[in-house]
Amino acid sequence: MVASGDGGAAPNGARTGSAVTEGRAHVAVTSQHRLVGFLMAGPPKFNDINAAAVRELQQIGVDPNGRGRGVGSLLHEMFMQQLRADGFTHAVLECWEANARAQAFYAQHGWRPDGSRRPGPLGRDYVRMRMAVRTPSG
Repeated sequence: MVASGDGGAAPNGARTGSAVTEGRAHVAVTSQHRLVGFLMAGPPKFNDINAAAVRELQQIGVDPNGRGRGVGSLLHEMFMQQLRADGFTHAVLECWEANARAQAFYAQHGWRPDGSRRPGPLGRDYVRMRMAVRTPSG
């Protein structure tokens, strides 16, 4: 199941490849072809964001047994590589403020809140985060 455009390996041996040719989805699979993670991305759904320059990271999912093993980071790097290749300058996402694990993951990878929030479940907001798409050297 690893696509021919294989993107690399995590420390646990998981590999990535583009699942959709236009780069909207990436998957991580083990050498035994077991799915351990995915990332979905696409045009931003926010009216105040320039869709010509920005892509939205819509969702990352990692099998509970793969957490803390580099799978999410590998998928995130594949997303960043795709953005660079496609000429995007920024990325945006929303993260539920009650999801401390996700908040920490995104902060570790350079995402910062941009001040935009919207109501979420259980009285906790979704926080919008952004990051500049950096070149490999910078």
